[in-house]
Amino acid sequence: MKQATIPHFGLYGESSGIDDPDFFHIEDIASRSSDLGWKISPHRHAQLFQILILKSGQAHVQLDEQQQTLQGAWAIIVPAGVVHGFCFAPDTDGRVISIAESLLEDAYQEKAAMYIKPLLSQALHIDFNGHRNLFSELWPLIQQLENEASRMREGRALMSEYLIKAILLLLHRQHRHDKSSAASRAYNHHALSLKELIENHYREHWSSHQYADALGTSISRLNRMSKTTFNQSVLDLIHDRLLLEAKRRLIYTARSVEEISYDLGFKDPGYFSRFFKRSAGLPPGKFRALSNQPTAT
Repeated sequence: MKQATIPHFGLYGESSGIDDPDFFHIEDIASRSSDLGWKISPHRHAQLFQILILKSGQAHVQLDEQQQTLQGAWAIIVPAGVVHGFCFAPDTDGRVISIAESLLEDAYQEKAAMYIKPLLSQALHIDFNGHRNLFSELWPLIQQLENEASRMREGRALMSEYLIKAILLLLHRQHRHDKSSAASRAYNHHALSLKELIENHYREHWSSHQYADALGTSISRLNRMSKTTFNQSVLDLIHDRLLLEAKRRLIYTARSVEEISYDLGFKDPGYFSRFFKRSAGLPPGKFRALSNQPTAT
């Protein structure tokens, strides 16, 4: 049965939020999922960034409306706000690392920002199959982070922060080897800032000119950068973000089309329906009926 809103958790199944700005948590995949039939229902985290490291086994992964089955060694990046769910094969071996976004804020001011920040901005699958040498460098860092989390020692928070950054840097290296990472290699400061601004203001229906003004550049320059980096215009990015959120709410909530249209800043539900049909190829009501995706339970 669909819920009124997409479930938000601190950690999955735990209703309490995360107030500690230095919070991180690491656990074996089996420790939470095995008691739930190896299934984690679709949900999202408001202020937690997650990394799933699969060492062996299989996982059916749902990130927003995209679904993929992964086998073997993978890393899965889940930024805050992304709807995600998993169905693991029994005895899948791996770890889940949950990190408060605020813990990584210092990294944005460091040299590491150019490597780490792109990983925080989009959901990713990073394939380590065929790259066992790099995975053999990654796994000891995971184990050391797990060890730090399990013991109270002097400098625990600082050591954990260093280990998390080292893990993210290794993930960045492997992501660059992937042919699908060409767009991420072209990221620059304005591209990342544009994505952040869209995330913060897409419900306000900012125009392309407003984004250009906020970034201190011209609309033509911003569009050129956007097309080079994302292969889309600024307006396309704005519309895609609105469409993604509309699809999320149609699939995962029981709110009416009219309610969703107002939630997303549309003043006229009829205009929202026309926008959705033009963008998705079918009306929102039909999209919801056809999706009819059974959530993992």
